[in-house]
Amino acid sequence: MSHRYRAGDVVTVFQMSSSQGLCIEGKATIRKRVAELDEQYKVEFTNKPGETYERFIDVLGQGNPQKYVRDFNRRLA
Repeated sequence: MSHRYRAGDVVTVFQMSSSQGLCIEGKATIRKRVAELDEQYKVEFTNKPGETYERFIDVLGQGNPQKYVRDFNRRLA
């Protein structure tokens, strides 16, 4: 499977917390793909300009991130 996002795309990054379940880590801009791994990218968070991090991007949660988090956590309960 190929990567769905390109450099410059803005995505929502999710994070799993042991106390809160799935939560939104923040909005980030894709900077580049990480070689050979699907949906893993170097991203730059909106609130941390100039710093890049490697993150997996959950494609399913991009349309409505808040609803995705609620539905995901409801299934965990």
